Amino acid sequence: MSRSDNGRGSNHGKFSSVDREAFNKRSRDLGLKLEALKTQKTPPERKNRGGGADASKGFKIAVELIVGVCFGGLLGWSLDRYFETSGPWFLVPFVLLGFAAGMLNVIRIAQRLQAQVEAEQRASLDDKTSE
Repeated sequence: MSRSDNGRGSNHGKFSSVDREAFNKRSRDLGLKLEALKTQKTPPERKNRGGGADASKGFKIAVELIVGVCFGGLLGWSLDRYFETSGPWFLVPFVLLGFAAGMLNVIRIAQRLQAQVEAEQRASLDDKTSE
């Protein structure tokens, strides 16, 4: 059965000039639409979406707290050994001081992260209002 009855010819898989022109026109139109979509400003994607950077921030916070407690404990234990005390007279207060120092570092990190998030949100809102 030939395709000559619909005006396209019977070239067995080859485009006629009419088909080629229609294809080229659709191709150009699609290319223009794609370019228009690319030039439109898209909202910035949130960084750290993969979880890798968020996990490293959480790990850093945990390490800050653990290091503070361990350093305080080690310092207190060393002072107890040096002064040959009968109990953990230096260990307990220095563990508490290490915990307090670790918590202070955690709070500072959390405040810094909060400030970064707020700055990103403000920038995102500014971008949306300027459109």
